[in-house]
Amino acid sequence: MRSCSIDRPAGWSPGGDSAARKSPTRHRRVEEGNARGDSRRDAQVRDAYDALAPVWTETTADNLWNEVLDRRPIRSLLPVQLTGLAVLDVGTATGTMAHWLLERGAEVTGIDISPPMVQTAQRRCGGRGRFFVADLAQPLELQDSTFDGVVASLVLHYLRDWSVPLGSLLRVLRPGGWLVVSLDHPGSPFSVEHRTSYFTTELLTDRWTKAGVTVDVSWWRRPLSAVVGDFADAGFVLDRLLEPRLSDKDRARFPGDAAGVGDVPLRAVYRWRKASMT
Repeated sequence: MRSCSIDRPAGWSPGGDSAARKSPTRHRRVEEGNARGDSRRDAQVRDAYDALAPVWTETTADNLWNEVLDRRPIRSLLPVQLTGLAVLDVGTATGTMAHWLLERGAEVTGIDISPPMVQTAQRRCGGRGRFFVADLAQPLELQDSTFDGVVASLVLHYLRDWSVPLGSLLRVLRPGGWLVVSLDHPGSPFSVEHRTSYFTTELLTDRWTKAGVTVDVSWWRRPLSAVVGDFADAGFVLDRLLEPRLSDKDRARFPGDAAGVGDVPLRAVYRWRKASMT
């Protein structure tokens, strides 16, 4: 396995936080999967987020990793005027993004693989919006051309095969609709430290601890060319790519989390468009 001399602060993997991992990071390379392995990993992801649901909002609503480096850049790529737009929030978790969208007049549908996450999102949004449990590995039970836009925050990388989820998202978008997606950057320190080759799609595993809840989480790291190729093959057109950077203000606000984080990419945030004639 390739390694490097980076002194990695906790929280450099998708969804991690600085209170996180006291135990050693574990990682492994997997180039090809199978149906049984994919199903087992889907269950692992669901079980991990079921366990994290009671503490997710308090540990991620306003932090460096989920707010500053993820939701904030996602919001910067959304339309200024959201009133009346139908938006699908994929991987809604406890509804932080869904609540923000609802407050700005969007008509929100939120989906997540974790029932406790969905239940928390429903309570948080006070009866507004629609929320239900869904597995992205299966075709979404939503009507064609239903949504003006889709937000998918740190969720697609849990799936090895994107053909089904991207097909579903393209189908439910209206012509010209937008899809804003965030992923762990393949050049992030965590990926660099644990990958075998930049150009290999491989499974990385990390251990998170949030408010006393410890889980093991695995996700697929892809090179940028593989990400762009899969979306293009599905029928999406790349409109914008952001590689969020920490400002001096961010570092001053979250000194513990930001300590040791250099001027390196940690997230990749994409805005895709559905071709008008698709």
